[in-house]
Amino acid sequence: MCSRFCIVSYLLIATLLLVFWMDLSFGDSYLNVFDTLLNNSSSNVENSLILIEFRLPKSIAAIVVGIALGVSGLLMQTLFRNPIAGPYVLGISSGASLGVSIVLLGGSWIATNEIMANFSIITAALLGSLLMVLALILVFRIVKNVMTLLILGMMFGALSTSLSSILQFFSPSYQLKSFILWTFGSLSHLNYFQLALMSLVILIGLIPIIINIKGINILVLGADNLKNFGLSSRSLQYSILISTAILTGAATAFCGPIGFVGIVVPHFSRWLIQSSDHKKLLPMVALIGAIFMLLSDMLTFIPGNGTVLPINAVTALLGIPVVFWILLKPSKKINL
Repeated sequence: MCSRFCIVSYLLIATLLLVFWMDLSFGDSYLNVFDTLLNNSSSNVENSLILIEFRLPKSIAAIVVGIALGVSGLLMQTLFRNPIAGPYVLGISSGASLGVSIVLLGGSWIATNEIMANFSIITAALLGSLLMVLALILVFRIVKNVMTLLILGMMFGALSTSLSSILQFFSPSYQLKSFILWTFGSLSHLNYFQLALMSLVILIGLIPIIINIKGINILVLGADNLKNFGLSSRSLQYSILISTAILTGAATAFCGPIGFVGIVVPHFSRWLIQSSDHKKLLPMVALIGAIFMLLSDMLTFIPGNGTVLPINAVTALLGIPVVFWILLKPSKKINL
């Protein structure tokens, strides 16, 4: 007999395929995906270009970013045992944003061509997020309290945002416009090279989590239990923070700061499978994160006038009610 996890997995895979097809089909105009792929007539060239060069990389980016941000949120909630912990709350995303702001507002001296610009952006985002994690680790050695670290992470994030604001104040208007548009968040401007680069870095960030999945499950029961299994709590905590920095930095670099995914997706995953086993939660979060981002991408298009909303605004509109529900949920303890 198939377990709850098995049934939910099959349903989510089917939902992901359906939503992926819908995201390819619907936008500023309807596109028959199968006809576009199978019909090689000259009249179909324009539709093929729209599908292959614009909609397909955008949809794949939604899946990759959804996985990265969803897993990041799961890791932070597990580490800090806090239902609203996430890379944005801890300032990791702000550190990545500061790195990108230095590139976008720093002038032409940073990169002279498109390829170098892409590497500059993702390198700066990773360095920004990793430096934020390094600051958290150094503080963690002193305070040795995850709740204090959570508060200090928020302070570090505010500091990064302040430094980014100073850069914006002294930047010329053409650079400032480019950066402001980036802060809105977007999946639609990625080419295949950028998509491949982002996906590769995110895959690298996922590897330590997959390797340490047993330790993460033990961490749920309390850091003291790790010693009984011959595991170092500090090493595992540092691994989680570094992986989160890589996942968040890569997603933020090319798609901008996209909020609330890391809070909503892990909670919905736990509710679906009624389990805190990360061997089950990790694939659940990956599937639901991908579906959440694809749905958000579909909702960015306003029918009729071709207007595209910032995806950060859509994820916030979808995520804020969930955060209210988490905070106002009566008595029943949230199982992390």
